[in-house]
Amino acid sequence: MLINQEKYYQKIKDLNISHYSGETSYYSRAPLRVIEKTLLERLPHGSKILDLGCGSGRFSVGAALLGLNVTGADITPAAIACAREKAKKEGVDVTFLLADMTELPFEDNSFDFVFCPRFSINAVATLSKRKLAVNEMMRVVKPEGKIFIESFNKFYSGKGIAMPMRNLFIDLGRYFNIAKCYLLGKEYTGWLPGDLVYAANKVDSASIGYTHLPTIIEILSWSPVIKHRKVYSIPQIVDKKKFDIFKFLRYSIWIIIDK
Repeated sequence: MLINQEKYYQKIKDLNISHYSGETSYYSRAPLRVIEKTLLERLPHGSKILDLGCGSGRFSVGAALLGLNVTGADITPAAIACAREKAKKEGVDVTFLLADMTELPFEDNSFDFVFCPRFSINAVATLSKRKLAVNEMMRVVKPEGKIFIESFNKFYSGKGIAMPMRNLFIDLGRYFNIAKCYLLGKEYTGWLPGDLVYAANKVDSASIGYTHLPTIIEILSWSPVIKHRKVYSIPQIVDKKKFDIFKFLRYSIWIIIDK
């Protein structure tokens, strides 16, 4: 693929910083979701956890209020400032720092659990960087620890088959253009397959946002671990359903990795 991966990654990173800077007011007020609270309440009290893509501190502060020892990391300075203010207001002690999840500033085996919720992994551009982010999570989580990653699903069909089919045709067009650039010896400068740029829908004044819509196969490829990696739907986690026949068609997919 004739594309400058580092340049593309930095372009998306800059876009994300601008976008989420404009949405801090929304996420600072948002509560924990049922799925997140369910997972957190099952952890031992006082566990040391890392929240990647912590944004305005919604998940981090919620976890701290449940008695967990929390560190939050994000690439957006405005979000980190908002998160610190939120923790102060709620009266909890949370460490927040500016950090890229593909280059974490922590020692090996630093955390009992690592969380990357609310589709933060989908804000990471390029497959190689998403794999690197998961490798970093594996590095910093302790032996016997767990990693919890939430991702979008390209083939979500809750609103009918039209949307996943549209995404598929868009990607086929991008693959065609990539192949054409390859044959012509030119650099491809368009969006990568699975990438989506959208108008802000949380705060009207925020800039455009970015996300990546992966297939289940890609989600599984992010982690080299096979034996201790499982994929769950929200009903399987919250309702403790052993089977969910719609798992691979749902909006939200959780991958849980045991180290």
